Amino acid sequence: MPISRQMLRPVGGGFIFFSFIIALLINLLPWQITSINFAPDFVALLIIYWTLNQPRLFGIAWAFLLGILMDVADGNVLGQHALAYSIIAFLTLSRQRQMAVFPFWQQALIALALLMLSQTIMLVIRLSMGASMVGWGYFAGNLFAAFMWPPLSNLMIMYQRKDVPDSL
Repeated sequence: MPISRQMLRPVGGGFIFFSFIIALLINLLPWQITSINFAPDFVALLIIYWTLNQPRLFGIAWAFLLGILMDVADGNVLGQHALAYSIIAFLTLSRQRQMAVFPFWQQALIALALLMLSQTIMLVIRLSMGASMVGWGYFAGNLFAAFMWPPLSNLMIMYQRKDVPDSL
């Protein structure tokens, strides 16, 4: 196995905050309405990423607060995103050490399962409130999110990479 000549810098809270601002803005873009079946939940995707890679800086409480913010911004039932995001953050934290050593393609499969669970929780809440079934196309965005996991992970790690001097 080749030896990497790069180290990872620590991530500050500002970078995490900025990434969630971008994800919230992307989630609230008007194109989400027209292509609702193919638009992944970028906030949930970043919740999984940051909970997996920075568990000391990001956890269940932040996921809950982001869920409340998404509920208010979307005009949904208050608490459906918060519950779903809290559960996926908890499940990611419970297996964080195990998942962190997996290659990106295996992490993408786990992220797919967690995003499906998140969508299912929100769908069950909507159905219990009297909404009609939205169809199986509702889960199509999760497949797109799973394909986005390796490039997203590489993009986020690219910010942290720092060359190591040859003297080490």
